[in-house]
Amino acid sequence: MRRITVAAGVVTVLGPLLLAGASTASAATKGSLTVRTLDRSGKPVYAQVAVYNTKTGDFRFIQGNKKTSLPNGGYELATSFAGGDDEDAFVGGHSVRVSGATTTTFDGRKGRAVNVSLSPAPGSGYDHMVSAAVCATDDSPAEMSISASAGDLYAIPNTSTAYQLAYGTTYQPRSADSGDFWLASGRHSRGVPSGVSAKLTRSGLTTLKVSARSGPDSGQAQFSFDGEPTGGDSCSWSTNILGFQRDLPASFAVHVPAGRWDVSQQSHDYIYNGFHTYAAGKTTSLSLGHAVWGPGGRLPYTWYHQLYFGDDNLFADPKLTGGGVLASGSVKLTHAGRTLYSHTYSPSTQLDPHPRIPGSGWYTLTETGHRGGLPSGSLSTSASLSLHFYADAGKNQQIRNYITRFWPEALNGRNQAAAGSTTVVDLGMQRLGTDDGTIRQLSDGVKSVRAWYTTDNGAHWKAATVKLSGGKRTIAVPDPVAGGRVGLRSTVTDTHGDTSTTTVYNAYAVN
Repeated sequence: MRRITVAAGVVTVLGPLLLAGASTASAATKGSLTVRTLDRSGKPVYAQVAVYNTKTGDFRFIQGNKKTSLPNGGYELATSFAGGDDEDAFVGGHSVRVSGATTTTFDGRKGRAVNVSLSPAPGSGYDHMVSAAVCATDDSPAEMSISASAGDLYAIPNTSTAYQLAYGTTYQPRSADSGDFWLASGRHSRGVPSGVSAKLTRSGLTTLKVSARSGPDSGQAQFSFDGEPTGGDSCSWSTNILGFQRDLPASFAVHVPAGRWDVSQQSHDYIYNGFHTYAAGKTTSLSLGHAVWGPGGRLPYTWYHQLYFGDDNLFADPKLTGGGVLASGSVKLTHAGRTLYSHTYSPSTQLDPHPRIPGSGWYTLTETGHRGGLPSGSLSTSASLSLHFYADAGKNQQIRNYITRFWPEALNGRNQAAAGSTTVVDLGMQRLGTDDGTIRQLSDGVKSVRAWYTTDNGAHWKAATVKLSGGKRTIAVPDPVAGGRVGLRSTVTDTHGDTSTTTVYNAYAVN
């Protein structure tokens, strides 16, 4: 099956977009531009064309084969489009000067093949795709990309050094049960060449071995890998994107160019963890969807007599700590027996409060949350976090405290422990900064940690002994013989008297 995917740079635009410089351009002398986009048979085909005025900075997308009013001036153009049979695909870029009624053409008949492969190739049983992006240089937003089955992609040559061509290739296994994923890329930095025939070696790739569990999330998930290869630039970003679906739980390996990569997973919820650097020739293991999804954001901070709650995600994945988790719940801030802020939120609510606090003293911030609409048997369904802390209202600084991140060891791919066994749970002391240099992070230390577990959804909590060895705190939980669910709770007291209590219901399963 032949497949073609078109992308407008790194943004998706459904209609003309007018950015900075539009008011200046509107006062200039008007002309018009018609960009003819022709396939390999010479027939006009639909296309979007990125149009950038190099003097005013006016940037927009226009439709091919249609006359568009534009101010007179110099423009950089980039386009990508599919042929009339939806088999061939094309990219191209060139500059044009608009003066009155102006016409220019991207002619697919002049396109030259973009052949990119991996050496050695993965073998049979793979869908082999090729991608290309044409970009104007000098930080111009005029860039377009497209991907197609191997043998069906063409670039329209241009010798101007104001443009460059990035290209890549992917191999995806046809079977969901076996096979690795491969992506390799390169670029031609001066002009758009008259054809590409590139064999990219495996030596520059890094390997991510992914174990995607079920429990907190389930069903079919979309996995996305977005990269910034070492030595690459913005033009190469669109040729370093890999996406596919797998049913949870799933295990697979992804081989991609060394550099910075953002890994994400989306099913009922969307989780990600930003960019991390991976070296060539190295293998990194990523455990996604591991129990426990629990409170994991940054601690609150004071800012000119206001308390900013920070990133208080109650259902953060231990590895992919960012993302949008659909939850409902409540949050409350109290001081000296008085409620300063109280709010009930839903999945559609954006929670970013920063109430004014009356002065320095002891405060309590409590948040509870519940994930609804999940399949039966889902884990990490409810969680809460209570922070009791001293805040200095007149200083811009983060509060002291620790959030417990639970990590049960030796669970299977569905985050299950064996009935009647004992599960060791790591208690991670999380204390993330704000990434804002103007917010001071105070020194702190852990004074004591207490922990409990429940096997009846919180009706009864049993104390668990916290052991400290080699800087690592753990508890041993006796799993019920009859199976079920285990909830976890921990209270941490720091050396300054601040306390935090972290609770997660249905943290892991017993089967």
